[in-house]
Amino acid sequence: MARPHSMESGPGARALLWFRRFVWLGIIANVIITLTSIFCTEWVLGLLELEPAYPLVWPRFGALGILLLSGFYLVAARDPCGSHWATLFTVLCRFVGFIFFAIVGGRYLAFGLFDLVFGAPQAICLYLAWRRSKDGAQGRAPGGRLGAAAMGGLFLAMFIWGLLQFLPAPVLRPYAADEEFFKYGSIGNDGDAGIPYPIWVALPDICAKHLPPGGKGYASFGFLWERGRNPALDTPVGFSRVRVGVERMSINCAICHTARARLAPDAEPTLHVGAAGNTIDIQGYQRFLSSCAADAAFSRDDLIAAMSAKLPLSWAHRLLYRFILIPLVRKQLIKQGEQYAWSRQRPTWGPGRIDPFNPVKFGMLKLADDGTVGNSDMMPLWNVAERESSGKPKVYHWDGLTSSLRDSVLSSMLGDGMVAREYKPETLTRLQNYLRTLRPPPSPHRPDAAAIQRGRALFKTQCADCHAAEGTRSLSVISPGETGTDIQRGLMWTEAMAQAYNAYREGYEWKFSGFAKRDGYFASTLDGLWLSGPYLHNGAVPTLRDLLKVPTERPAAFVRGGDVVDGKNGGFVSPPCDPITPPPVAFCYDTSLIGNSNVGHLYGTALPAAEKEDLLAYLLTL
Repeated sequence: MARPHSMESGPGARALLWFRRFVWLGIIANVIITLTSIFCTEWVLGLLELEPAYPLVWPRFGALGILLLSGFYLVAARDPCGSHWATLFTVLCRFVGFIFFAIVGGRYLAFGLFDLVFGAPQAICLYLAWRRSKDGAQGRAPGGRLGAAAMGGLFLAMFIWGLLQFLPAPVLRPYAADEEFFKYGSIGNDGDAGIPYPIWVALPDICAKHLPPGGKGYASFGFLWERGRNPALDTPVGFSRVRVGVERMSINCAICHTARARLAPDAEPTLHVGAAGNTIDIQGYQRFLSSCAADAAFSRDDLIAAMSAKLPLSWAHRLLYRFILIPLVRKQLIKQGEQYAWSRQRPTWGPGRIDPFNPVKFGMLKLADDGTVGNSDMMPLWNVAERESSGKPKVYHWDGLTSSLRDSVLSSMLGDGMVAREYKPETLTRLQNYLRTLRPPPSPHRPDAAAIQRGRALFKTQCADCHAAEGTRSLSVISPGETGTDIQRGLMWTEAMAQAYNAYREGYEWKFSGFAKRDGYFASTLDGLWLSGPYLHNGAVPTLRDLLKVPTERPAAFVRGGDVVDGKNGGFVSPPCDPITPPPVAFCYDTSLIGNSNVGHLYGTALPAAEKEDLLAYLLTL
């Protein structure tokens, strides 16, 4: 029986009836979803593409809690006026659920949107029932339409906001093995810097004229694919393929820290994770992308045709790419080219080299272009754990610019485009832990045993102080006045940049602390020396044999980017070349250009020829 002056009768009764209906629908939906989540937990996680949750008892327990909570909704569904607190609690729980999952973010926002779908109509109906009942009791015409419309607009805005947060939330692929994560895992740059996968696979076809001469697809830039993978469609080492609205391709740390080596020209290549990337041409790839985007070939019709030739595209995806993604990607890539315009005033990096910090200086840190050249070889990442436990001061990078492994990894992630909203602390932890496990592959070279023994003795007197693990100066920074090597990389890293890096925040809860200006270059141990050519911090000397020569006898120009190991001279086969008429399908490294000098490091250059051969024999085994 309806109570006098209640919402169960009079002008608000119809709205109250609809409130009850929406509560019942919400209860039924809760029961279906929670029972499915309890008994088919992994299926639900996979369907919504949520990050894995282990052990599964916790998501099941959460679903059980929601199921039990639905029991309180029964009071509001049966008799909303019998307990005002139960009725308000029913509506409040839906909005608290939305707010909670909005704070959690990511793909879990789907549950918040689910709560909003039921909470919004419940709130509107309950408001109309109250307002119209109140107006009727006071003898006024039933109102509330304007308030209901305002609430509807607010809830619609909340729903759209939630969708815009949910749809672009990265769908990360799980990698059980740390090595697989290093090679293909996301570092948090997918949504901000990633290129939609269908566009990415189509670019070499529509912009073939912007590839290096004689190049074929992305292999032109030295990208690496594991055996059995298709270079035309599959993900190369050093890229993550993550869905952020659509699947996107983004670089990660492995792109600079994986090498390819062949023991002979006709031998099967082997990939070595953690080595300095010897084939990868990062700058060439970046310039290809921006040049392609500025070309008339980067059109909606041409791209969609090229994409459709390689991948199945639904009509909805065609519309999405035609009217939204292709224009956005074109604008993004052209802007990226403009941001790197300064690099055209410096020598080309070439394969296996990068200027890792000037892009950060001029872009992320907003410091003025000071004309410096930071071009240097990519570095191997081996024996980090041994360095940490050596008891010696810890420095990282060629110029020892930071004393923190954490800062080194974080700065590399930022340099590769990581943004705060996609950063995950567990990624940093996993990368650091994996780096501590990396060991260099053993040398395949087998020189004369007696020569090796004589060379080992020479190494102890000529090289061990700086380059043996037990050396008194190894893992320290040696002044440029002593080494005499090219000073440009040291000039690039300034005191102002170190301070700016340590002060950098931009939405992150952590901060840097280990960056500092140090005068000189890092004296590394020679782990995996056979796989680390060319040599010196800027890669200006092609082989170990050349490094034992005085600078005037070292090659003035040579080909970089090869992967055939030089078992006689050390490093990779690097034939001489002429920078004026360079080879059409290879990069000619010119040591006369600024930042490319091959001077300095005279250690061992005064030894007699026979002793140089012995020392070289030993170095080939490292």
